[in-house]
Amino acid sequence: MGTLMIRCPETGRAVSTDISVSREAFAAMPVFFSRTFCPYCKTSHEWFAKDAWVADQVVTSVRDHASRRVA
Repeated sequence: MGTLMIRCPETGRAVSTDISVSREAFAAMPVFFSRTFCPYCKTSHEWFAKDAWVADQVVTSVRDHASRRVA
């Protein structure tokens, strides 16, 4: 399982959609449209499934990132 991600068009940063899915299940889904709030530019982004990808590990904050590097 991984987390479905999109890219913020304003900052270029990866944004978690908070949707957990396997790569296989995501690849088998029909085309769909969704919206996700972006914590980086503080707005909602509209996106299609073709614009998303499944990430194995998601860094949710600077603190989370720092603790993963140390561990």
